[in-house]
Amino acid sequence: MILYRAGQRLRFRRPSRPSLRIEEVERIPGPHRYSFFARNRDFARRRDDDITAFFLTDFLARQFETFVIEPLGLDRHPELRDMYFGHYRKLVYLSQQEDLALQEKAKKAADYLGLEYEYRFTGYGDLATSLIRA
Repeated sequence: MILYRAGQRLRFRRPSRPSLRIEEVERIPGPHRYSFFARNRDFARRRDDDITAFFLTDFLARQFETFVIEPLGLDRHPELRDMYFGHYRKLVYLSQQEDLALQEKAKKAADYLGLEYEYRFTGYGDLATSLIRA
């Protein structure tokens, strides 16, 4: 999915072929989605503390089994967990919505991975600012 500006409107487009080019597309500032959800400045400030963190957003908390467990084969080969996640120490849930059910799913994900759990309500962070500016 590509977000781009067409005049005064933001448009979304699913690329129909890999070579599709859309002109004047600006990348949202920051190294990755976890940084702009957490606000780039805050993410950079916590960089040393979070070097061993595995991050979840609302989307990944909802879809943990579909996007983490199944694709990595952990449902079929649980012994791979420590090979994939042994270097992580904590799971940080960057929450866009204050939703107790999602917080519980994120805690279960941390337990499943054998990681400490940390909750941070971030809202949409710098993503919201970037979309408003666009």
